[in-house]
Amino acid sequence: MKFKRIEKRSVTEEIIEYLKNEILNHTLKPGERLPSEENLAKQLGVGRGTVRETLRVLLYLGLIERRGKATYISYAANAQSIPTDFLQRVHKHEDVMKMIEVRKIIEPRAAELAAERGNPEKVEKIERCLQEMERTLDNVEDFIRCDNEFHLAVFEATGNPILLEIIRSLQMIMKKNQAIILRNSETIKPRSFAYHKELCQAIKDGNDKKAREVMEHHLNDIEREMYLILRKGVVEAQ
Repeated sequence: MKFKRIEKRSVTEEIIEYLKNEILNHTLKPGERLPSEENLAKQLGVGRGTVRETLRVLLYLGLIERRGKATYISYAANAQSIPTDFLQRVHKHEDVMKMIEVRKIIEPRAAELAAERGNPEKVEKIERCLQEMERTLDNVEDFIRCDNEFHLAVFEATGNPILLEIIRSLQMIMKKNQAIILRNSETIKPRSFAYHKELCQAIKDGNDKKAREVMEHHLNDIEREMYLILRKGVVEAQ
């Protein structure tokens, strides 16, 4: 009988795995603020460089998010039902594009329903998310956070809790894909904001057809941009 060779893991890899499990098991809860790098390093008994690298990976996976100088557990970390091996391989070309395909199936209909069913309170929340997006146009990480909050607000406006849970479960992967696009395209951010602004207005007006069309155009734009990035081989270098 042959046994599988056990690879040695670095301290950084062990801490990434440890914190990832703590987040996915909800020991560390969504919205909870993490200690400073210095404090976290002391608690874990490692150097600040190790902590910094760990946080970079967790940020890339969408498990944590930056708000100014502070770091918080991402609400997208509720996606614990997604197999870990899928999260690890989602950077592959086929998986990145399939994720966009999934969004193209779900999100236009959600936009349509939001326009049909969105009450003033839900629409106001979408508008607040849009305003916050505009304030974060010069910061990729904050823009991604606000972008995701906007899409969550749209799904909340559908009045369908199952749809909302579906998009919540996908947010970790969506954030990762958004980071790839926003860090490799100089033009996508203003275009993306323009689509969100137009979508917000369509939902506010109760124009379900327009809301669906805007979301479709937005996702088609993302798909084209990602295709160009993949052709350059950027994703593997992330």
